[in-house]
Amino acid sequence: MKSVPFAVLVVLLVPLLLSQTPGHAAAQDALGTVDQERLFSELPAEEVGERASDLLARMNSSIDAIMRHRDKLATASSEDRLVLQIRISSLQTAALGDLHELADVLHEREQEGPQRELRDRVEGAFRRTTPLLWQQIAHLRCEIDETRALRSSTPVEERTALEDRVRKPTRRLDDLYTISMSHVEKMDELGLDTSQEKATISESLMDRAEELSGRMELAQERIKDLKARYKETPDDANVPVLLVAAQKDLESNVGSMGVVLGLMQTLELPSATYRAQLVSVTSDISSGLLDVSVAASLIGQATSRVTDWIAENGLGLVAKLLLIAVLLLVFRFAARLVGKAVGRSLDASKLDISRLLHRMIVFTASNLVMLLGLLVVLSQLGISVGPLLGGLGVAGFIVGFALQDSLSNFASGLMILIYRPYDVGDVVDIGGVTGKVDRMSLVSTTILTFDNERMVVPNKKIWGDVIKNVTAQEVRRVDLRFGISYSDDISRAEAVLSEILQGHDKILDEPESIVRLHALGDSSVDFVVRPWVKTEDYWDV
Repeated sequence: MKSVPFAVLVVLLVPLLLSQTPGHAAAQDALGTVDQERLFSELPAEEVGERASDLLARMNSSIDAIMRHRDKLATASSEDRLVLQIRISSLQTAALGDLHELADVLHEREQEGPQRELRDRVEGAFRRTTPLLWQQIAHLRCEIDETRALRSSTPVEERTALEDRVRKPTRRLDDLYTISMSHVEKMDELGLDTSQEKATISESLMDRAEELSGRMELAQERIKDLKARYKETPDDANVPVLLVAAQKDLESNVGSMGVVLGLMQTLELPSATYRAQLVSVTSDISSGLLDVSVAASLIGQATSRVTDWIAENGLGLVAKLLLIAVLLLVFRFAARLVGKAVGRSLDASKLDISRLLHRMIVFTASNLVMLLGLLVVLSQLGISVGPLLGGLGVAGFIVGFALQDSLSNFASGLMILIYRPYDVGDVVDIGGVTGKVDRMSLVSTTILTFDNERMVVPNKKIWGDVIKNVTAQEVRRVDLRFGISYSDDISRAEAVLSEILQGHDKILDEPESIVRLHALGDSSVDFVVRPWVKTEDYWDV
């Protein structure tokens, strides 16, 4: 275990000097007898070494100064008493630090040979000092309890300050537990029998852990109640103040529990239940799941909560889930029926609409029925639909502002549906893409190119550019070009081309086909041949 820095010890002995409790009196009596029994009596440097001799002298000096300052307390003013108390605490801390250092010196010197005189001094000092640490722990716990007892009578506006008053001695108590553990370990290093001391600190730690566990549960319940109260009465100015105080109380208890659990682990005391609670409160899973017992405890608690919840709400939940499933199936079936009915109505009507618009109307009608079904399901779950719709309206405004390009595509899609420049199955050249229209939504059009690539073109790009629909008309003209040699018979070539056109079953008589001499090229005489065909026969011809 790491040694405790001496600066941390400075604040620990003040509480004994602030009251006249039995623990305080016992501590003063013990200090009062130190000099008489020569517990820290000095030894010659030639016997124990200069360092040990200096430490004994410093300890004696600290005790003498403590006794002098203590004598002045009875007649000192309030401010002078505070100064004296801080000075006494500092001297006591220095004496304890010197004692621990002296134990290290003894251990080093005994590597060279027996140190009977020095060992007697050190062992006697440890035996006398240990009870004082237990008395200080008991005193600080009493002080914390007395301060907590003031909560019920403290005005709301002062509750946060009261929690700060509780936190200070709580931190001192945590430090004191750590120091006590270090003190016992020093005794172990000296080879002293520490069974009684370990039993005492183990009992105190177990009692402290049980107390902190209850206080953490109480703080959580208080926070939960205050949050519920704040939802009901958000204008109550006292609730936020009380909530902050409760959260500070929980944080203080969580911090203390962490210190206590660390010491319990050193002593190999059972702590899985408390560690699981700490993990649950702090949501710090990584610190707990490495311990199998902690993980098992967490799983057991979660299973118990789930089991209890199912026992209380299981039947109602099952009935509600069945109702929701039935509603969703009914509305899904209804959506299909409505979609089919709308489609048949459009087919039977004399409205001249494109297949794109036909699909869009059927899709919208079907989805409106499903949306109605979802609203009914939400109402069954206890969710208020009115505020939800209002929230969706606000969210829609925000999303619409953020997605201006998508809305522009949407508007372009509507214009395409209304003016019908192309339909599903048409061969088009739009947005720089040539191919067959596969499908269309309100934001984009999907084109299949002639080499079977799928191209998705935004509607905004289509409507803002030239739209070329190759298959929109019923008939098309095929433009062909043929070349003959300069030595060939031009009249004969023209007659042959005309005969071919007249003999082709897919070439229309009206409009009339054209065969004309077109140009005199560098190496050929060129004819243009322009027959008219049905659009679906264009590529064959």
